[in-house]
Amino acid sequence: MKRIKRTGFFLIINSLILINCQTDDTLENESQNNIPNFENYHFRYMDYPNGVMPGGNGMVKIEYDHQNRPVKRIGGLTLLPASTGYTYLYSSTYTEAVTYGNNEIFLFVKSPEPNNFPDRLKTVFKMENGKIIRKVEVNVNYPNANDTINYYYTDNKITRSYRKKIFPVSESKYYYNTSGNVDSIVARPFTYHDTTQTWEVDYITKYRTVQTLKNYDHSFNPTQKLMLFEEIFNRSLSNNNYRLYESKTYDFNGSVLQYYTWSWTFNYANDQIIFGN
Repeated sequence: MKRIKRTGFFLIINSLILINCQTDDTLENESQNNIPNFENYHFRYMDYPNGVMPGGNGMVKIEYDHQNRPVKRIGGLTLLPASTGYTYLYSSTYTEAVTYGNNEIFLFVKSPEPNNFPDRLKTVFKMENGKIIRKVEVNVNYPNANDTINYYYTDNKITRSYRKKIFPVSESKYYYNTSGNVDSIVARPFTYHDTTQTWEVDYITKYRTVQTLKNYDHSFNPTQKLMLFEEIFNRSLSNNNYRLYESKTYDFNGSVLQYYTWSWTFNYANDQIIFGN
């Protein structure tokens, strides 16, 4: 039986950049399109938030087009009123649709009442040479406040990203081990300097957020072409599958402000990881 264990304190990270994204007008490069399609998973095995009301089977389904590009994700979390005592409810009908343009990808949240309400544009991805170079979380009410992340690559791996929301927010650096798996992601805030009137990454103080991904297996990672989906982004970066996640936020003096950890025990079949029930 699979087991999921969460311990520690709930982590709130304003400075952490981790998002989801990827693909161009043909989604990704040819090698990624040749990766077998990953068709379903239980949401608890990805990076969904806490505070989910018990109920439902928790399964999420992904559909692909004839080019093996993800075009739809069915199943997810919806917000609940605070009076329920929970933050989210799993819904088997929550649906996200993906459309592909000229070096752009658009992710929509499908309307549960299409005759009365239009689909909501959630995220726009900008592509260059088959890689996602920018992710824009759309703020319909305040377009100038769109949450934007720019990505930079080394040897086809994301190694750096910058987050901006009206003003620069933070820089994240991604560190990999020799197996091509992410060891850690370190986010530092930008600060404004009055003398130079410029925004610069704060390397002076010890304030930072460090995400550590540990206890990798030796099984192939089937999520590698699903960076578009925020809750799968962390997993999609590596060649194998991490089974322990830790996050620490440090204050200006280097003391731990917040700590969060999350671990999983997975089942395997023929050396392939199983993300279902």
